[in-house]
Amino acid sequence: MAANVDGIHHVTAFCDDPQENYDFFARVLGLRFVKRTVRFDVPDKLYHLYYADEQGTPGTVITFFPMSNLDMDEGVNGKGQMSRTGLTIPEGSVEYWQDRFDEHDVEYSTEERFDETAIAFSAPDGVQFELVTGESDIEAWTGADVPEEYGIRGMYNATIHSADPQGTFDVLETMGWERVGRADHPQAGDRVRYEAPGDAPCATKVDVLVRPNAPGYVQGIGTYLHVAFSVENDWEQTEVSQTLRDNGYITTSKKDRDYFHSQYITEPGGAVFEFATKGPGFTIDEDVDELGEELRVPAWLDVDIEYLKEQLPEIDTR
Repeated sequence: MAANVDGIHHVTAFCDDPQENYDFFARVLGLRFVKRTVRFDVPDKLYHLYYADEQGTPGTVITFFPMSNLDMDEGVNGKGQMSRTGLTIPEGSVEYWQDRFDEHDVEYSTEERFDETAIAFSAPDGVQFELVTGESDIEAWTGADVPEEYGIRGMYNATIHSADPQGTFDVLETMGWERVGRADHPQAGDRVRYEAPGDAPCATKVDVLVRPNAPGYVQGIGTYLHVAFSVENDWEQTEVSQTLRDNGYITTSKKDRDYFHSQYITEPGGAVFEFATKGPGFTIDEDVDELGEELRVPAWLDVDIEYLKEQLPEIDTR
């Protein structure tokens, strides 16, 4: 029996300076800053920053832990991790983004694969992304200076640089995902593509890199922590967890992340997979037109928010 997992919910990575992170994702990429909260286990040390579409729709959400207060070492990208996030851009917008990256001194490379164009680049701390031409039901955020016709429309895919490709394939298939792109495709290179069942509006593809001789990764600034897959609600999450356990995988207990509930596994290829519910969502503590304006912490976290503001660095979001 396959689990019911219909797309990617969000991805989470480590960065260094929160202002530099905001300037790049909100001002260069033109994403909406939808939430400024804290890492719940060390609330006086670490922000948790979220970027997305207008409302924080699952499949559009990119989150970061800025580690400047903890002096985390730089990481090394390699085998055994999630390694890259693809963001959807419309057909006909490649030249716009190449010009914009030239204007902002962002280094990039462009390649063709699976009949799509991908512009690969790194965020300021080395976290790897790409803009990929494709279709999406998500509308671009229009609050930045990126013209709507070129704007990012949610995530396209996640790339897993697997240390055990067959093990990663098995987990994806247990989740109900189907292998649709094979290594013998003329543009596939060393990747195998899986696609989600159902009709999620975006973020329905996972590419598994098959590079057996690559070095292993070292977690740190510039690397990903996990990729989160989307499940409908708590009941569906329990069903997914049980399906994975029935197939020999170990899942964690449920975690309350305030805006969603989470469970995790470490898949055989080394990447951490989270399973996150679609609700309650980012508007439980802020109206849609005010998302990201204030530091928010969950009601169940017994901390003085004014104290936290004094401990955490300021972020200019004007």
